[in-house]
Amino acid sequence: MSFQFNHFNFNVLDLKRSMDFYEKALGLKEVRRSEYTDRVYVFLGDGSTFFTLELTYIKDHKKPYDLG
Repeated sequence: MSFQFNHFNFNVLDLKRSMDFYEKALGLKEVRRSEYTDRVYVFLGDGSTFFTLELTYIKDHKKPYDLG
C-alpha cells in the first residue's frame, strides 16, 4: 500500500509568530486563508508539492495546548 500526507494541522496561540517560524525554518509560505468570527485557518505550502501545513488560530483560546 502506498500513500502520502498532503495536509497536517497544528493549533497555535500566536499566528504571526508561528507563520514566521515555518517560513524561516522550512521555507513555507501562505497559500490560502479562511477567516471566521472565532478562528482563522492559514494553509502554508512549499510551492513545489501538494502538501500543506494548516495553522489553526482560535481567537479566544489563551492557554497553551496540552497535546501530550
